[in-house]
Amino acid sequence: MENKSLIRKLNFIEIYQFFGGIIGLLIMVYLLTTTNVSEYKSFFNILLILPFIFFTFCIYSAWLINRKKYLRGLNLILISFFFQLFAFDLYGVFYTSVNGLAINLILDLTDDILVRLDFQPSQFLLVFKSGTLFYFKLNLVALGMFIFTSKILKELKDNVYVL
Repeated sequence: MENKSLIRKLNFIEIYQFFGGIIGLLIMVYLLTTTNVSEYKSFFNILLILPFIFFTFCIYSAWLINRKKYLRGLNLILISFFFQLFAFDLYGVFYTSVNGLAINLILDLTDDILVRLDFQPSQFLLVFKSGTLFYFKLNLVALGMFIFTSKILKELKDNVYVL
């Protein structure tokens, strides 16, 4: 491929995905080694596997870009950004996934309508707990990266069709 601007954009996405996945895996290993897993129920073990699958998926999509399988890699990256767009806490079910960085716009509807921002590093959490919280998060970084990746995918298809 001769378009140097497109190659730089692809390299940026590859590096973002790769290092976000590595940081996420390292954080998960740290949490596993510092948490007493034996006190949790057996269902908890399934929830422990999901973050490793998510971060490995992100690293794999970066690896595809590195191996010049651009279309497949960008499509998988779009899927990973889709999973990162929204987070929520709805009456005891908490979900968030971040690969890289997140700047979240939070809409808290628990007692009153509150809007705020927060910042998060790589993480993946799916938790079932008791609670009455009711809020949604929109990951602004994932939204921007989703749009950026979509434009790169369109540009790639317009310039060169590479598998």
